Amino acid sequence: MMNKMAKVAATLVLAVSAGVAAHAQSVLHVIPLKGVPDGIGVNYLTNHIYVAIPSTDESYDYLSIINGAKDTVVTTLKIPAVAQNVAVDLVRNLVYVGGSYTDKNGNQQNQVVVIDGKLKKQKALIKVSTTTGLGIEGLAVDPFTGDLYISDASDDTIDIVRKGHTKVGVEIPVAQDPYGIAVNPYTSQAYVALSNGTVDVIDTLTNTITTSTSIGGTNAGVAVNVATGNVFVTNNAFGISTTGVLDRNGNVLADIPVGDTPFGIDVDLVSDLAFVANTQDGTISEINGSTNTNVNTIPVTGNYLGVNPVTSKVYVGGQDNSVTVLGETSPI
Repeated sequence: MMNKMAKVAATLVLAVSAGVAAHAQSVLHVIPLKGVPDGIGVNYLTNHIYVAIPSTDESYDYLSIINGAKDTVVTTLKIPAVAQNVAVDLVRNLVYVGGSYTDKNGNQQNQVVVIDGKLKKQKALIKVSTTTGLGIEGLAVDPFTGDLYISDASDDTIDIVRKGHTKVGVEIPVAQDPYGIAVNPYTSQAYVALSNGTVDVIDTLTNTITTSTSIGGTNAGVAVNVATGNVFVTNNAFGISTTGVLDRNGNVLADIPVGDTPFGIDVDLVSDLAFVANTQDGTISEINGSTNTNVNTIPVTGNYLGVNPVTSKVYVGGQDNSVTVLGETSPI
């Protein structure tokens, strides 16, 4: 296990020293899928991309696995009907897919499926709660500890499942409707976007909220650049909106104009470029994290996206039966 952790650390060190990439992208591929995807997760150590696809059947959903070297689907798994959010444990090669559905008895089930990335099969099922409401709206993994963090918007809590467990061990109350969540394992901090326009900073060693920062009006997606410590959060307001930038302790660095109703977000820790899916105008905004400016608008539609910092590819999906692959240019 330590060898795998060392591999993650080495990758990040190389990322920091790689420089900043040019802000220009091109569409490399459009990958067809079985349905309209929701969450996207990337394991950049194995170069596999995981795409959650809800189905019209209430008894199951899908998880498509993409080979990032060829940008083709290698297999599509049937999973329980929770295909909404995806998080990847790079070290243990595990994939978490979480969401909510109503069972045949009319009860809401908020659950997370655990997939073995090597064997490509279901390993466990984590039953989070049966509380009616928005359900599971975000997932994140600390690759060093193996702990899973769940945004439970039905119970207004951040639920923590310890490595190797299948039950919630810790619940951290938050103010209102937690959505996106991201973890920085190097600083032992988690960041939670709340629908009331705040971002909570959690100390993952003590499981306490250390800071609540007001930024935006109704926050949704959040991503952290573990190389710089900066945090990017989308203000999911209708119309031309913004993406906020915070430092590691929750201090506001910038509030950057982007497109119409931004939702999904991810950041390339190599180039320090953040990509924002503007759901209502069919564009991706590209933010230069070193200057905190919107440097490019890409005419690609999507709700969710994931970045592979090793291959400099961005995977975008959420509005049709496909994932669009963007390629960055060489560093300058």
